Amino acid sequence: MLKMPLVEEISEYLKHNFLGFHTPGHQQGKGCENCFQQQLQRGLLRMDLTEVPGLDNLHNPCGCLRESQRLAADLFGARESFYLVNGSTVGLQAALIALNQPQGKVIIPRHVHISVLNGLILSGGMPIIAPVQMDKTWGIPLGISSEKLSSLLKEEVPENPIQGSQGRAEEAAGKTNVDLVLTVNPTYQGVGYTAGVINKLIKEKGIPHLVDEAHGAHLYFQGELPLSFQKEQADIVIQSTHKTLTALTQASMLHVNTEKFIVPVREALHILQTTSPSYLLMASLDSTQAQLKAEGTALAGKSLELAYLLRQQIRELPGFRVFPEEALPAGWYNDPTKVLVSAAGLGLTGWELAETLREKHGIVVEMSDYYSVLFLVTFGHSFEDIIRAGQALRKIGQENRKKALVFLPFPASLYEQPVHLLLTPREVYYNKKEVVKIDEAAGRICGRALTIYPPGIACLWPGQVIVQEHLEYVRWALRQKLMIQGVSAEEKITVLKV
Repeated sequence: MLKMPLVEEISEYLKHNFLGFHTPGHQQGKGCENCFQQQLQRGLLRMDLTEVPGLDNLHNPCGCLRESQRLAADLFGARESFYLVNGSTVGLQAALIALNQPQGKVIIPRHVHISVLNGLILSGGMPIIAPVQMDKTWGIPLGISSEKLSSLLKEEVPENPIQGSQGRAEEAAGKTNVDLVLTVNPTYQGVGYTAGVINKLIKEKGIPHLVDEAHGAHLYFQGELPLSFQKEQADIVIQSTHKTLTALTQASMLHVNTEKFIVPVREALHILQTTSPSYLLMASLDSTQAQLKAEGTALAGKSLELAYLLRQQIRELPGFRVFPEEALPAGWYNDPTKVLVSAAGLGLTGWELAETLREKHGIVVEMSDYYSVLFLVTFGHSFEDIIRAGQALRKIGQENRKKALVFLPFPASLYEQPVHLLLTPREVYYNKKEVVKIDEAAGRICGRALTIYPPGIACLWPGQVIVQEHLEYVRWALRQKLMIQGVSAEEKITVLKV
């Protein structure tokens, strides 16, 4: 009998008919544009094509793909939009290659996705890692405020801020040039700072601005939330069209809003993107731009209404909490469609709540951690889905009543304190390394990022000196059976050779 482990697991998963509150946003096709749905139903495998006559070429679009990308650019108000078939990851890395020269300094917030770190290996840039604010109760990063970013932009940056093998940092006679500022808006949990304030601040400095808007493509179509950097015309904005809109997984867009960056970005994408792109993914992007043109505002409004309804249902349940519990400080905003829920008052961890939702109620959430679970409300959801989720949580509340969870102190150094690197990500990548037991790693230089999924934020950067607080957090995460990339099955981590 033929063995197909992945196919078998997918088949088994589909038998349960789970209700998903996770990516991709189309929710197993329920939110897709009608014509695209019908085309897939007529013959999904027949649509898996290549660059046959008439279907154009992603690396040299001059026909239907060129027209589709032009329509997407018009929709999002961009100078040019590029289709991405390897997610926002390839967009971020291409933008870094295009805008961040080797040894060039780039300001990045502490909570960037691991793809940015890998992009710096490709670009050879020097990261200036900015601390971000935390909500310590929920254990989530909020982001970088305009005040902190303004302060950082005014600071004198040494000619070489990395104190490593390529030369010690020297005192700067004056402020040196920062090549690029990268921001993340909104976060995985939907928190962001007013986009207009941040973008204006960076533009006034004349520094290129690259935005990871992977979790906020839908915000462009919402009038009441000033979270969309694409609306604010940041220089380059990258969106995961599959996460909160209705494209297929991996299908994303890169929007260029400044003319001089179009050619460098195009050339970088030629280096990184496959020459055999999936026509299914590109067709889903084309269908999404058409759907949004016709009813983007209405769909965004509907998902907001459903999210508000879910939030209201949960707030009425004893033992449950919904983030944010109070208004966020001035300047900060939360995307209501990211519904972060805690059952700590019932004595349930997020992991236990997620497991109960899945095993007893057939509901799968986007993410779970010690304190909470994350529901994503997207274009693919209905009123009935929201009622079902609310009823499931009510039932869980009635059946579970244990001692409330003890507050879990979150190591602030992971986000709120500066990260000092002794080497750039590229220098670490090409240095000799070895693996050591966790107990032997204190004082050594980290040789590979330690990243907890989700959401894919490094808790330890390569080039960073490892301290006991880092190791305590890693041990705790392992005890909780979190998925940590960078730790071997023998619980060893990679460090640079002395």
